[in-house]
Amino acid sequence: MLTRIITAVIGVPLVIILVTLGSPMLNYALVVVSCLGLYELFHTIKSSFNPIKGIGYGALIIYFVFFETVQTYYVIYLSLFIVAALIYMVLTYPKYSVVDVALTLFSALYIGVLLGFIILTRKLVYGSFWVWLIVLCSWGSDTFAYFTGIFLGRHKLAPKLSPKKTIEGSIGGLIGAGLLGYIYTMIYTIYAFPVLRNHIITIIIIVIIASVISQFGDLAASAVKRFFNQKDFGFILPGHGGIIDRFDSVLLAAPIIYAAVVITEHFIR
Repeated sequence: MLTRIITAVIGVPLVIILVTLGSPMLNYALVVVSCLGLYELFHTIKSSFNPIKGIGYGALIIYFVFFETVQTYYVIYLSLFIVAALIYMVLTYPKYSVVDVALTLFSALYIGVLLGFIILTRKLVYGSFWVWLIVLCSWGSDTFAYFTGIFLGRHKLAPKLSPKKTIEGSIGGLIGAGLLGYIYTMIYTIYAFPVLRNHIITIIIIVIIASVISQFGDLAASAVKRFFNQKDFGFILPGHGGIIDRFDSVLLAAPIIYAAVVITEHFIR
């Protein structure tokens, strides 16, 4: 537990700086985070299959370094990514199979595209506010679920995927995330974007929905680990495991927050 707290104390200020700076520093930071996450995922997959590493890393680096251009020509980017993987499979056959190609595409899109929603969210109106809401929805929910599960957990949530997670912990995570969202909004709007205080109910609803989805993100990552018989994706973050172990809930919460804000932004002005 102490190691987990120390890692958080060191990591949180860095996250604050990057979110505050925004692009391009945030983009460059996500290049590093996504490549580390992809390394962990490829290392996990490699126990059974053979992902095309160069194609995967190249796709992520291009995605974040040329983020604005990629967003403009998104379909072309995806098409070229797929074409490159298939051509490489043909040129190196039989080293790589169609399953290896599929896993390469999935891995890069799972980590890169979903993390990319952090940048997209940061660019929205009140973007800095919404990005921190992603963090609260995922990491706040995780923390409250963890401690609620320890003290009150009795009924297993998904025993085959994550034996330690409980229904009580899950509910505690949702309540905790909602409470954090309320406190965060009330404090943040003292210093910036006071108009958001008028939409506190909408914001809390968004937080709770995103928190539910973030828990599925955690369980989805657990399903991948169970399939490949791995306990953690890595060990780069002491007390937390790997990059994916820490960002698995963020990966699903980010697009939900972005979509919710885009849908409701006409009313939140």
